[in-house]
Amino acid sequence: MRAHSLLLLALAASTPCPLVAQLDLRFDQSVPVTRNGQVLDLAWAGGLNSAQVSEVDLNGDGLKDLFIFDRSGRGFLTLLNNGTPGTGAYSVTRDYDQVHPFPTLHDWVLFRDYNCDGKDDIFTYSNAGFAVYKNTSVGGDLSFELVDPQVKADYVMQSGSVVNTNLLILSVDLPGIVDVDGDGDLDILCFGIWDASHVGYFKNLSMELYGTCDSLAFRESNKCWGFFAENANNNSITLNVECPYNLPNPEMGTDGKWVEDLMKQSHAGSSVTPVDLDGNGVMDLLLGDISYNNIVALYNGGDVSSALMTAVDSLFPSTNVPVDLPLYPGAFHLDIDNDGDRDLVFSPNVGPQSLGRNQHGMFLYRNTGSDASPVFEKESESLFQDRMLDFGEGAFPVAFDHDGDGLMDLVVANHGYYIDPEDGYVGRMALLRNIGTATSPAFELVTDDYMGLSTLGIGTSMYPAFADLDGDGDKDMYIGDALGRLHFFRNVGTGPVADFQLAQALIPDATGTTLDVGQFATPQFFDVDDDGLLDLLIGERNGNLNYYRNTGAADAPEWTLVEDSVGRVVTAVGFEVTGSSVPQMYLNADGQREILLGSESGLLMRYGNIDGNLDGEWTLLDAAFMGLNEGMRSAPCLVDLTGDGKLDMVLGNYRGGLSFWSSESDVHVPAIPGRGAAHFAVIPNPTRDLGELVLNAPPAPGHMWVVRNTIGQEVRRLPVVAQRTALDVSDLPEGSYLVTIIGPVHTGTQRLVVVR
Repeated sequence: MRAHSLLLLALAASTPCPLVAQLDLRFDQSVPVTRNGQVLDLAWAGGLNSAQVSEVDLNGDGLKDLFIFDRSGRGFLTLLNNGTPGTGAYSVTRDYDQVHPFPTLHDWVLFRDYNCDGKDDIFTYSNAGFAVYKNTSVGGDLSFELVDPQVKADYVMQSGSVVNTNLLILSVDLPGIVDVDGDGDLDILCFGIWDASHVGYFKNLSMELYGTCDSLAFRESNKCWGFFAENANNNSITLNVECPYNLPNPEMGTDGKWVEDLMKQSHAGSSVTPVDLDGNGVMDLLLGDISYNNIVALYNGGDVSSALMTAVDSLFPSTNVPVDLPLYPGAFHLDIDNDGDRDLVFSPNVGPQSLGRNQHGMFLYRNTGSDASPVFEKESESLFQDRMLDFGEGAFPVAFDHDGDGLMDLVVANHGYYIDPEDGYVGRMALLRNIGTATSPAFELVTDDYMGLSTLGIGTSMYPAFADLDGDGDKDMYIGDALGRLHFFRNVGTGPVADFQLAQALIPDATGTTLDVGQFATPQFFDVDDDGLLDLLIGERNGNLNYYRNTGAADAPEWTLVEDSVGRVVTAVGFEVTGSSVPQMYLNADGQREILLGSESGLLMRYGNIDGNLDGEWTLLDAAFMGLNEGMRSAPCLVDLTGDGKLDMVLGNYRGGLSFWSSESDVHVPAIPGRGAAHFAVIPNPTRDLGELVLNAPPAPGHMWVVRNTIGQEVRRLPVVAQRTALDVSDLPEGSYLVTIIGPVHTGTQRLVVVR
């Protein structure tokens, strides 16, 4: 595990050298999670929607590990192989998060060994073609080097002339990359650029030209490889078709008349997976289509020098349970269970919000035969997904003590679960109940439809925020929706367990106008202006941050829009046209406000210089916090779950999963120096029930003690009437708090830890 550090702002102190508080976070997969009594050993892996699975030895131990790129979430997952039989051999690792070029890969990613050195290289989409990165790893030091940013090929005209240009593979397609002709180098099979029906064959001439396999020298050798055609209106196959526009003397086929039609469009949306299905030594094909749920198998009755498809299985595998996977299945041929025989994995090859089967979308067909004579039998519809937290499309965690036991639970919203083509996505919120202790969290998935909210018609992309809004001592709930509006749910529970009922749909602002921030409202309650009242920060699809000040009362808030782009924060980066900001304002180690923002790109952005600067531009402290990018629509949740007085982080993403990042420090948190002339101590610290606030000098008139929790909510306000003030914390939940003295003379902040 790789530790990461966040350097917070230097504390202004009376000493010549300012102290620096440091918050250390590390990926922590030791926090247990159970679902239906089963321990999820990959709980914090981060979820999967549209998985592209490849083998590669990540740590140099000679075993093939897994690199899983998720097209929908634009992120990746690395699983280490311990070598034992079965699919349980894999464990999550984050050691390779920053390996070049992993964080920048997009659209499609396949690992293949193109130079025959025994190390798998990267083939990935790049601007109407593909790039190749050579695996330059030495031992356990994983590294890659760009070989070609856009691989070229010789396209042969009917006249015999040659045009050298990028080997076109569209971003939505998945090519077949395999040694088609058995000469030792990797060739390419993909749907052609001249029409949408035929597969083109690009022969690698590396062996012919150089006698080695280490070059990428492609030449178009057949525009109609296998002599079949896919119907332009569906995914049916016609065998033994003519190819009137084939190139002269194609390597595999007959002469024909060249018909060049630049008006015809390129094929959009097919996965091409070459596999020898019948053990005859030639490549057959598995085809997935962008509009269909099935896999079509084409059987090659020719040989390596003359491909000819002679049989079709449109319900592959018809000898077992046919693949039925919404939508646009991709096929991946690799040894998943460590038995030496390659299996098949199928997963939707779709992008975000494309009606893919997100929560149960990794089908494993295990090879019960041999690699030479495979027999594929369906074994699972949720390979790896059934061992991790996976909330469908999107995961947006928010901390909330649902059962009032003093331990923070997690409410996890999402964009939606895929139901079927007609109903599309249904948005839900899940409850992860904390069944651990104040210093050792453990979670149990109680429900994936918290409070039955999916039945109320709010729609997709619900996002909750919790605060006591009616002054009755328990926390109520706001929900932001996909249309940018908010809804108020009052907590009507008579005991410690929350019970929410809709009190007001379409919450208005102070003028009576429906509060509407555009799209994808992500609210957070926080006392932004330090007046003792909780305000509203609302992220949105555009990537800015809306600030609504509470101009009413604590038990009767009124929301006045102060700024729809407060702090001038921007989470849309690069070529992203949207930002999808998700705010987490918090108090740093010296009691000053900072904010961490999730984004469309997946980067986390941290801003400071907020206090006293609400009308100005906040300072970007980190454009890529901790270097993390788990894929699009990151959603951070900062909360002290390990009881060490420091914030931990639960991070969601659009793949539908979570990762847990715990702080690394002792529960005995050192005192924080004050910011003014007079310092004070909190004795004892940590404390259980009673403590004292002790000034190092007699107090001046007009001062107050203020105690806030880690999300900025004020939980105590006491007058400073003596040098020692008793502080009763017996009713406060276990956790970390900030104690501040405020007044004309004395100022300062200390951290207080309450334990049970």
